Amino acid sequence: MRLGTASWAEGPTERRALVAQLPSDPSRVVDLNRLERLRLAKLGEGRAEALAAELVPPSLRQLLEGGIRAVNRARQVVAYAEKWQGRQGLPEALAPRAAAVDLLPCLPRPAAVRRWDGTFLDHLAVQGPGGVLAQPPVPTLAWVGLSGGAAAGCCLALDNAPGVVLGAWLDLDMDWAGALEMGLGTRRRRVPLDTWRDLEPREPRPAEVILAPPPHFRAVPAQPGGEVRIASPLETLALRLAETLVHPTVQ
Repeated sequence: MRLGTASWAEGPTERRALVAQLPSDPSRVVDLNRLERLRLAKLGEGRAEALAAELVPPSLRQLLEGGIRAVNRARQVVAYAEKWQGRQGLPEALAPRAAAVDLLPCLPRPAAVRRWDGTFLDHLAVQGPGGVLAQPPVPTLAWVGLSGGAAAGCCLALDNAPGVVLGAWLDLDMDWAGALEMGLGTRRRRVPLDTWRDLEPREPRPAEVILAPPPHFRAVPAQPGGEVRIASPLETLALRLAETLVHPTVQ
């Protein structure tokens, strides 16, 4: 299951919600809280909106803070969405097209952002797809914490000190197949995802992001303002470099 955060216009208002990729059609995203609310109402629950907000909240951070029970409930909603899609097709209001929404960083407001060495980045300086990099790109994976002291899953990430760039999707079922590839112009660098398979983050807090050690790519000349492409089985991130880059100081 892949979870993320998306926003889209609904008339004069904007909705921001926890979404999941529809497994049978990844070009659509399921509004989990809205679908759970409708499901509960169909079952005759008189407090459907309030109960849905507790069981499958509209925020990924709240879901992670809810622990494994909340995650399992989200899985049930995705299964319900698949059945509905198979019977008659989900309406757009419950599962808009991914191309019609803005995919944000999967966790726009993490509780904390920590490097593998224990140093912290600014958890309020988070960018997502389309982000601008202040320094040459250093792509890696990040673990995201779940209530109970475990990691919920992994997402793409780039150390962008003082902040971070996070991918749009948190994958709760990583199979470690495939590779992470960085593209700068015509240059490519590639590393297998199972490079990180045996790592275990230390005591992640709920909704905390922990960056894995970055791969040792050979240096690629970074042109200010240039485009950066990070491709993986999770997703492909299109980013760009700032017009003025900050190069890390060698100690």
